[in-house]
Amino acid sequence: MKLYPLLTDKDAINLLKALYDNEVLEKKSYTTKLSDVGSKARLKSRGTEAAEKLSSYNLIALDSVDNDYIMSITNRGKEFIEIFDQLVELMNPKSSGQRSISIKYELTNHEKKILILTYKMSKESGSDFIPMKMLVEELYPVNQAGKSGVVSRCISKLEEIGLMERQKQGRKTLVCVTEKGFKTIRQQYLKGLMH
Repeated sequence: MKLYPLLTDKDAINLLKALYDNEVLEKKSYTTKLSDVGSKARLKSRGTEAAEKLSSYNLIALDSVDNDYIMSITNRGKEFIEIFDQLVELMNPKSSGQRSISIKYELTNHEKKILILTYKMSKESGSDFIPMKMLVEELYPVNQAGKSGVVSRCISKLEEIGLMERQKQGRKTLVCVTEKGFKTIRQQYLKGLMH
């Protein structure tokens, strides 16, 4: 069975969409009279040809009663409209012209620990910026040899995504948690790691 005659019949598509909305979205009833749904579907004609066409494609169940049709959308009809809506959305993208892309960056346990510890230490000291050396000592109380490079690389990654900031003060390197970093702690990690 060819789809072209169905896809080019605006009345049939609008009628099927109205039946779908009536049953699935509005959850009104499983059956509807053609005379009741005709105005909602904005049909150009009486709608009998559109209803018969939909029935021939097994997209609706159709019964003739008292010079009117009683219709209900089939599962196949529901699937058809859902896929049709996806096609319409694909062909008419949002006004920005591009589909939105979301990037999710999952922090490693070490990065989480550095972020939380920096925040805690800055709150305890009363200053936004804390010396990186102090952070390394807190992270590695026993053996700090070579650990400052590891911590520095993690802080660089956190800087790239805007969660931490670093500045030089003479020979000291100072680090702090940014507002975005604080929000990240509060939203995702505060409950699990602070308690």
